[in-house]
Amino acid sequence: MSARTISVDGLRVRMIEAVPERERDEPVLLIHGLGGWAENWSAVMPAIAESGRRAIAIDLPGFGESERARAPRYFDADAPFYGRFFVALLDALGARRVHLAGHSFGGAVAFTSAIWAPERLRSLTLVAPGGIGTALPAGFRFLVLPFMEHIARWRRSPQITRAVVHSCFFDPARCPEEVVQQAERYGAPSVGEMIRVLRAGVSFRRGIRDEVRRPWLDRRERYAGPVLLLWGREDRILPASLVEDVRLLAPDAEVRVIPSCGHLVMVERPREFTDAFLPFLDRASHQEWGVPAGGGSPPRQASGPSSVTMGDR
Repeated sequence: MSARTISVDGLRVRMIEAVPERERDEPVLLIHGLGGWAENWSAVMPAIAESGRRAIAIDLPGFGESERARAPRYFDADAPFYGRFFVALLDALGARRVHLAGHSFGGAVAFTSAIWAPERLRSLTLVAPGGIGTALPAGFRFLVLPFMEHIARWRRSPQITRAVVHSCFFDPARCPEEVVQQAERYGAPSVGEMIRVLRAGVSFRRGIRDEVRRPWLDRRERYAGPVLLLWGREDRILPASLVEDVRLLAPDAEVRVIPSCGHLVMVERPREFTDAFLPFLDRASHQEWGVPAGGGSPPRQASGPSSVTMGDR
């Protein structure tokens, strides 16, 4: 894999990529979660490239080593920053369409992008997505309180970073040491942007703000393509029971729940992740679906939703 920096609408954006020997499908764009970084996807990127697809993971603006946007309107109903950034990113990459995957908060970014520019997607994968039709755990709500940014920076230490990373695993022994090191390098310095994003979309009392959730509900049918939901069964950050809430926005989604797995599915169980993800991409690559004119409601896929627990089949 290689790393480089590109310019996206005037912002410096860091990305890593794995390039196949022979490309046979649209690229796969991978979006990390809140406080995450591009290397969250590095364990599954070689397999994606071996399947004949260019795998691209980025540091979102303000996270990792990507430049922070000035006063972005993150989830604005009419012109969301993340939707516009997605289109500009694809233009910078020279990609007409992509298979888009988002983890945790990156799932909210991916869903926003899907309903903002559905014509740029071949498929959508949401991995333990946060904030999409779901309640928000109390821990995230506390982060929006005044002075939390200063407290979080003051309390930052290698021990706290390690504990936070380990909480994302069902079995902390499966956490590679390099992930903890990356969290110190890329994740911990991004705490300010993490809190700014949360404050833009989260109310301490109500969780996800109505002005954020409402456009998702009103415009969810703008994206009519294939959707895969992947979740770790023992996720302590965003419990797998929230899958049913996410289905309110994606009722035809395929669902795969991976046992003995926490929040960082693609890190803790990379083989099980790709066992579900790559066949989905194969199916999506041969599926045509229409984009509604003016945001109308297109015909739904004929097949209904499916739910499988990996390893329990």
